[in-house]
Amino acid sequence: MAQHSRSTPPRAFEELVSEHIDSLYRTALRLVGGRSADAEDLLQDTVLRGFEHFSQLRHQDAGRSWLFAILVRTNLNRVRTANRRAEQFGADLSDRAFEEALAAWRSNITPEEFLDRKESAEGLIKLLDGLHPELRAAVVLTDVEGFSQREAARMLEIPEGTLASRIFRARRELRQALNENSSGLRARERT
Repeated sequence: MAQHSRSTPPRAFEELVSEHIDSLYRTALRLVGGRSADAEDLLQDTVLRGFEHFSQLRHQDAGRSWLFAILVRTNLNRVRTANRRAEQFGADLSDRAFEEALAAWRSNITPEEFLDRKESAEGLIKLLDGLHPELRAAVVLTDVEGFSQREAARMLEIPEGTLASRIFRARRELRQALNENSSGLRARERT
């Protein structure tokens, strides 16, 4: 595939963005906790940054992950700016602790089973929106948008082990919330 240069017409960038705009917006919406105005702002900043740096995209077939990387980094920069106070996010699991937790994990209920029990998809989205932004970004990129862990780790500029730990924690939090919600529903059904 041909490399881009400074003389690449804006049309090529427009085509790239228009091809992925829906999934970019959907991911932006998830990253900002479902607030549409914030998602639109994030998407606008992403497109502007992408246009400014379009010459850095070497191959058109890498355009999707390149755009998502810009989206995620822009969002993380916004989150960091908003949280300038010295608030430390919990330490990531060590490799050993992660492996032990993964080996011990047993699922009580899957998200699909939860939804099959007539819970709305909106409930799951609300739970996803409630995750810490770093956990939400990890799970949205891998589980919702289908990027590999290696791709997502590069987008987030973190080691793959850290990404795996965040995905594990996000899924655990979602699973706990789903279990709590389904237990509450069963209790209400009995009354």
